[in-house]
Amino acid sequence: MTRVSAAIAVAAVVALASPGVAHKGITSKFTYNADVYPVFLGRCGRCHIDGGVGPMSLLTYKDAFPWAESLRTELLGATSEGDPHDFIKAAHRQISARELDIVLDWATGGTPEGNSAQAPEAVIFENDWAAGKPPLTLTMSSPYEMAATVFETTHEVVLPIASKTPHTVTQIDVLPGNPAILRSAAISLQGADGTLRVLGTWVPRQIPAAITLKPAVRIEPGSRIVARLHYKKTWKFEGEAMTDQSAIGLYFTD
Repeated sequence: MTRVSAAIAVAAVVALASPGVAHKGITSKFTYNADVYPVFLGRCGRCHIDGGVGPMSLLTYKDAFPWAESLRTELLGATSEGDPHDFIKAAHRQISARELDIVLDWATGGTPEGNSAQAPEAVIFENDWAAGKPPLTLTMSSPYEMAATVFETTHEVVLPIASKTPHTVTQIDVLPGNPAILRSAAISLQGADGTLRVLGTWVPRQIPAAITLKPAVRIEPGSRIVARLHYKKTWKFEGEAMTDQSAIGLYFTD
């Protein structure tokens, strides 16, 4: 999900913690443990997990409930068409009507936790290739340094394909060096003659790989991959210097 206002989250936590504020009545027929967590795990868990690119984890009740109002606003906003290039909102639009009803009912109905015996086990973030280890990996030659004063930026890298034989590529994946800040990667193929061909855009959530090439693309010796990397910090990392050294994987038919 996109970056929501930290102020809203802080206000929500303060309100819940303040002794003079009455607790909101429970009206939702859905609980986090039984109904909401499975939705968050299946739809949001690749980004909204400790260590992921999302601004907060949604995979524990303690982490999720302070964001209830922000989640409601975000999900309702994502139902509109909006910018077709906004890949985060596009991901939110993939939630089904049934799942949307569950989350919205829970978010506006008092955010009940449910039976503690049904509390989910901790989920550990795994930064790995979504489609398995690729036959050819192209890694940035040096880390990109994102200054403490920079909140959002793009960085272009050119990665030579060290192969003396041609290959037919069917899929392209990206392994973030720093999953907390890499939001997308626009991938192009530069031929030996300098001609540039756009292949697609990687985003964190996609499985088994971000870019499936139909038809497959023939890569000749001397070609290079050009990647335009989009970095954006969440509110948790504002004012911090961060680095990234991502890798791009190519999957062949031959």
